[in-house]
Amino acid sequence: MKEKVRIEDLLTIAFCGIMALLTVSHREKIPNWVIHTFIDLLTALICFLIPWTTASKKDSFSFHLRHWYVIIVVPLNFMNLKGVIHGINPNNYDPLLIHIDHMLFGVNPTQWLQKWINPWLTEYLQWAYMSYFFIPIILGLTLYKKKNYRGFRISTTIILIAFYLSYLGYLVVPAIGPRFTLPHDIPLKGVFLTDQLKALLNFLEPTPHDCFPSGHTAVAMVCLFLASRFSKRLYWIYLVLVSGLILSTVYHRYHYVIDIIAGILLALISWWAGNALFSWWEKGTTDHGE
Repeated sequence: MKEKVRIEDLLTIAFCGIMALLTVSHREKIPNWVIHTFIDLLTALICFLIPWTTASKKDSFSFHLRHWYVIIVVPLNFMNLKGVIHGINPNNYDPLLIHIDHMLFGVNPTQWLQKWINPWLTEYLQWAYMSYFFIPIILGLTLYKKKNYRGFRISTTIILIAFYLSYLGYLVVPAIGPRFTLPHDIPLKGVFLTDQLKALLNFLEPTPHDCFPSGHTAVAMVCLFLASRFSKRLYWIYLVLVSGLILSTVYHRYHYVIDIIAGILLALISWWAGNALFSWWEKGTTDHGE
């Protein structure tokens, strides 16, 4: 079995299995729980079947699908959290997160940052925040173009861990973020497309209780680590992008600072766990995807 199934498959199957079990066990509190469970189980089944149906020939569609499909299902798993988080854990931890931020800094950071609001900065940081959707893909394409399939798989493993641990974190500490909980006197108006980008973001991220930890920070940070390892040129580009992205999470009131701290910690855990799991799994398999 190890010769076919990869650690990337197993991570996705495990996450879907955990979510299916949690959804069924809290079904009385989750609207459309049958649909959510069906999606989880179907995704897990696909992840189990694809390794047995794809070819190893490197110019085949199935070879490329074999590498990329685990990334493709991540947004599906995220979208499937809508309505599930609150059913599993109806608590709201925004007051606690606000208290921690205030205890650390003596102010509410998103309110304090209002003195620095500028339309051009608002526009730039909104674009920086949106770069989150492209940072992992560009890293993957860079490695794929170099035919560094092993590096691609290591990166995928680490990124998947960051994604799925952040999703599980939303279940443990549900929170909606300072844009909904704290009063702000100055609206965030950009120059060109800030409002349109915010509307697009609300469509792409319909899960409201996805504040702690900051998945944006965790995923962006592990991509920065991976770029440092596999592509120095990309690393310097990502250093600018990721710095802006992290600042934007607080500036645009999506996150408390404690979310960012937790996201950085999650990135470090994902880096360690991903490298360790990949090395351990590959010791017992001959299917290296290379």
